[in-house]
Amino acid sequence: MAKPDKKTPCYAALVQALRDTSYLLNQTYIVHWNLIGCKFYSIHKLTESMYEELQGGLDTIAEHLRSLDIAAPKTVEDLNYSSLPRLPEDCFDQEGLISSLAANTNTLAETFVSIATQAEAIGDQLTLDLAVERGRAHKKYQWLLKSNLGC
Repeated sequence: MAKPDKKTPCYAALVQALRDTSYLLNQTYIVHWNLIGCKFYSIHKLTESMYEELQGGLDTIAEHLRSLDIAAPKTVEDLNYSSLPRLPEDCFDQEGLISSLAANTNTLAETFVSIATQAEAIGDQLTLDLAVERGRAHKKYQWLLKSNLGC
């Protein structure tokens, strides 16, 4: 593969996906720590599984960017610049917290689908594979979160 053009939309989207993954990781911690009510235990265990998976995914994305000679965010402020919506502030709104976390997880899955399409168009199989893997993981957790709504 030829040296990647750092300005290619695919790679800019991958850097933003790194930021959004970091933000989603922090949102997952917030739900894990603050959710109360009848779904506490099941969501507490689910979000623990999610944040462990997100930590690994975050590292994989950053390492892939560096392998392409593309800088990962270099400051905490840059890393925290996310396009994902905030969670509800009311920790008593368990449906709202779960629904928002599920929606943001799904949004990130869709981002990775877009990155996969872009990577395929430029012939970058490794970025395509990474995007498919990350998208699949986010879809799984989005589905698991949504399955806890309304019960």
